[in-house]
Amino acid sequence: MKKAFILLPLAAACASQFVMADTTDSQRLAQLEQELAILQEAISYDSLSDRMSINGFFTGKVGVASNDAGYNGYDKEADFSEGSKLGIQGSFALTEQTKIVAQLVARGSDDWSTEMEWAFLSHDFDNGFVTRIGRLRVPLYMYSDYLEVGYAQPWASPPSELYSIVPLSSFDGVDVIYDFELGEVAVALQASYGHADRDTGETLGEVDYEDILGASASFSYEEWVFRTTYYQTTLNTTTPGQLGQFFDNEQSYFAGVGLSYDNGSLLAISEFAVSDVEGQYSDTQSGYITLGYRISDFTPYVTYAFLETTDDSERVNPADGLQKALFDWQRTAYSVGTRYDISSNLALKADVTYATDFGDTSGGLTSNIVAKNDDTIVYTVSFDAVF
Repeated sequence: MKKAFILLPLAAACASQFVMADTTDSQRLAQLEQELAILQEAISYDSLSDRMSINGFFTGKVGVASNDAGYNGYDKEADFSEGSKLGIQGSFALTEQTKIVAQLVARGSDDWSTEMEWAFLSHDFDNGFVTRIGRLRVPLYMYSDYLEVGYAQPWASPPSELYSIVPLSSFDGVDVIYDFELGEVAVALQASYGHADRDTGETLGEVDYEDILGASASFSYEEWVFRTTYYQTTLNTTTPGQLGQFFDNEQSYFAGVGLSYDNGSLLAISEFAVSDVEGQYSDTQSGYITLGYRISDFTPYVTYAFLETTDDSERVNPADGLQKALFDWQRTAYSVGTRYDISSNLALKADVTYATDFGDTSGGLTSNIVAKNDDTIVYTVSFDAVF
């Protein structure tokens, strides 16, 4: 198509030579100028199409919980907006090694207001090093890069026992990625630095994540992938919530490891992480393991996940009653579900998750602080597409 588009004005230019003999010099000049303009326009359009690419994704999701404890933002009323989202990602190559990438995401849970998740300039040094500057993803988890793209995940929703620990998905800053081969092992190292401001809700208000600094390493060998990450930051409350100026230069860190195996039929994924925050906010340990098996277009899976706080003993004073209710967590979740690949870019997923073992806590479910249920079940159906 591109060749045809270019060759058409060229053919017109060649054909015009046979009629030039009967025209004046000024007419020939005007005709050549017109043909040159057509040719330049064709080249310009062709260049833009080569430099620019636009992709997108969509998730339509409905979920309902069995009681007032709720789960993943769902309650007893079927909700079609909580997990639904639409994303558009575009990239424009400034040169063969430098490009601009932006990703806009509109979420049903935010009344479909649009948010810039990615917006960065990337340069590939052609020696394994890539550096990016702008708004970037925080690479805490194995699926961090695909956190918004439901089609790229095996689950209807990633295990919230791990993936909801840090209420931050992106930051403004810079990172450096270095890919190289170590024998038969593909290694990817990534280091990042930046900051972020986020509204964390009515309880804690707006929080400034200062000096976000960390690194991750990924090792791939045949069907195996091992990943480890460590990130730290300093937390400051910028707009007080219900608990007032809750964070005041509190140091925090997140450390995690992950392992996956995928031979095309058997799928196994597991991650474990610890997080620590100075002061009264929860210190946690959490993890999950997922096993799945592809049978034609179906991938049934089961998941076991857990979450628990590790600093409950710091909130034993009766005066800490509210903070104990808010920040002591304990939960175990069992999920069973399946993915059905409708086509190469469409997938339908169904999931049932049973969360229990809350102990004397809310289970880390805000809506359960008052409801005080011992367990909950959430049913989820998700339709995911990429385009």
